[in-house]
Amino acid sequence: MMRRDRKWIVAALLALGGCAGLPSSAPTASQVIRPADAGSITVIDITPATPSPAAARQVELPAWTIPDGASTAGVVLPGDMLTISVFEVGYSLFGGSYGSPGETARGKGNVRNFPPLRVPENGTIEFPYAGRIAVAGLTPTAIAGRIERGLRGKSQFPQVMVAFEPGAAHSVVIDGEVARPGRVVLSEAGERLLDVIALAGGSKARGADTVVRLTRSGEVSSARLDEIGAADRRNVALTPGDHVELSKEVRSVTVLGAARSVAEIAFDRSDLTLDQALARAGGLNDDKADPTGVFIFRIERHEEGGQWVEKPVIYRLNLLDPAAYFAAQRFAMRERDVMLIANAKTNNLRKFIEMVNQIASPVVTAKVLSGT
Repeated sequence: MMRRDRKWIVAALLALGGCAGLPSSAPTASQVIRPADAGSITVIDITPATPSPAAARQVELPAWTIPDGASTAGVVLPGDMLTISVFEVGYSLFGGSYGSPGETARGKGNVRNFPPLRVPENGTIEFPYAGRIAVAGLTPTAIAGRIERGLRGKSQFPQVMVAFEPGAAHSVVIDGEVARPGRVVLSEAGERLLDVIALAGGSKARGADTVVRLTRSGEVSSARLDEIGAADRRNVALTPGDHVELSKEVRSVTVLGAARSVAEIAFDRSDLTLDQALARAGGLNDDKADPTGVFIFRIERHEEGGQWVEKPVIYRLNLLDPAAYFAAQRFAMRERDVMLIANAKTNNLRKFIEMVNQIASPVVTAKVLSGT
């Protein structure tokens, strides 16, 4: 009986040995390297000499091209509300008499405050006795001068004061993932991109997960919010008609293979490095992983002849080399990277033994139950 059992187990082992392969959660390091070499995919060992995150930063979005916008601060545009006051000395064209509330220390006079006047779309207003006056694109001082010239010969020494309240023509639109989407009227302070985002209540998402898109006259530029600093060239001065949109676009890397946690890992900072990504994945699975086979699969983009060229590259980290831990601290992860932790070759042997045990256990159990 024992001889028959032994023969049955041996036959099962031979059958397993004849299988093309065992189920595996990831390839071994050699199974990655050989096809890569055959397919002319560059494999680069990660060493302390590998470029640092700052030098190797991926261009994830097209280059920013929109410059500072033309300022309209202090300039009247259609839709603005004008407040006009006329001060007259002597004969009063607009009514009133000497000794009215407009009296000054230099002599008696009259001040007439006119009702607020909205600038029409054509940018031209009608003012009593001065006629039609084009005001769009002028400063309040220039408008006052035009009104005074129009009143000469009709009023005695007229002096005009003009103030205005900016309207929608001075505004930009901001929407998307902001606390208070809508129009923001630009002031004489000359708001920049970050100023308008702050006035709208800021982004609902983390800066690293937020893409800012600025549209001006059909041209679009994009950047990550956390990459735009106050002194950054992308923090441009806005101009009326600009459209700012914030969208939540989480950057992530995918972790596969013999990691403790196979998952998609979101960037929680803009300069996530390889050692940090490994830590977020829980590190290597001691029972399965090959520490010499931590791979990063990446599509590298670079410019050639004015065009973007994409090239697949595989980076390899050998954690049995102490220098690799320093290299991992300097190696920048990029959006859509795939990290693969290879299976150790001994993992196949372990799986083989487990399968043998699964086959042999029923035989042993049957013998115990039968008492043979």
